[in-house]
Amino acid sequence: MATLQTDVPSGGRADAIRGAANDRFLIVMLGVMVVGAIIQITLGGVVRVTESGLGCPDWPLCHGAIIPKFEYHTMIEWSHRTSGSIVGLFFIAAVVRVWLSHRDNGFLLAMTTGSLVLIAIVGGIGGAVVLSEVEPALRTLHLGLAEGVVLLALLALAAAVTGWRPGLSGDAAGGAVESTGNLITIRRFTVLAAALALVTLLSGSYAVWRGAGAVCPSWPLCGGSFIPGSELVWIHAIHRLTAIAVTLVALYAAHKAYRLPGASLNIRLLSLGAMATVVIQVLVGAANPWTDFSEWAQAIHLSMATIMWTDLVLLVAVLAMRPYEGDGGSNPSSGSGSGSLRSVGT
Repeated sequence: MATLQTDVPSGGRADAIRGAANDRFLIVMLGVMVVGAIIQITLGGVVRVTESGLGCPDWPLCHGAIIPKFEYHTMIEWSHRTSGSIVGLFFIAAVVRVWLSHRDNGFLLAMTTGSLVLIAIVGGIGGAVVLSEVEPALRTLHLGLAEGVVLLALLALAAAVTGWRPGLSGDAAGGAVESTGNLITIRRFTVLAAALALVTLLSGSYAVWRGAGAVCPSWPLCGGSFIPGSELVWIHAIHRLTAIAVTLVALYAAHKAYRLPGASLNIRLLSLGAMATVVIQVLVGAANPWTDFSEWAQAIHLSMATIMWTDLVLLVAVLAMRPYEGDGGSNPSSGSGSGSLRSVGT
């Protein structure tokens, strides 16, 4: 089994790490933040595919009211806004908790505070999207920053639950990694897969907002042709090409991570999850033209893209961050003093 020997925090810093791991209220808040942010992105996808972006033509009110009259597109857009406000309250609660009880945990403080600032920016851009009549570039930026909120919330949750802290594992951490000379390569491929997943997600959304989402009525080819014949077809084709790239890179990285000597259960589960979500995402993507780009297929496609990206981000975190362990390899909620990283991603 791969063994890493490295220093871990002690004294006040160790207490800060253990304190967050024992704070159930904070853990629940952070968990709701992650799940709520993913649901919010999915609801945004529903707004997009049902063309309900202008269901509320004004902002922050909807038709000049806090609770508008019931109308199909209005209710979809209003529900998206309202759920975002509710999720925002959990972000505020988590940040207040960290500042009051865990501000000595610098990484956790930075991630939670950063996520709250970013979600405020996302909300402001959401208002600009409405006022600009859903300009495609602004909508793409809106989604991209929303995915950034998920990223920071995920890292905050990982830091609180497991005591993870920034740091390199393996050779770069100054430790000896037995039989895992390719650890850094695997980590780099996983980072590349996560980056490509985000680019693919954003390019697909941009294609839809430019009116290029349904210009290719067949799959895997576009109208039976390899070469796009118009600007809109090129936009759609670029999305498909990035999808091919992320499929190949993600499957390779996840497979190599799963077979990493000394890999923990977390790494193996996340690797299997990445491989599964990639395959499902390909099938859902193919289902879009096969079902004439039905609303449910488009909504599931965006939701699965976010879940796949989330899984890859977590896998990167496990591979590139090191958990704190107390004496004898205990978890952050017990023990103190020095410890070790006993295996990759433990």
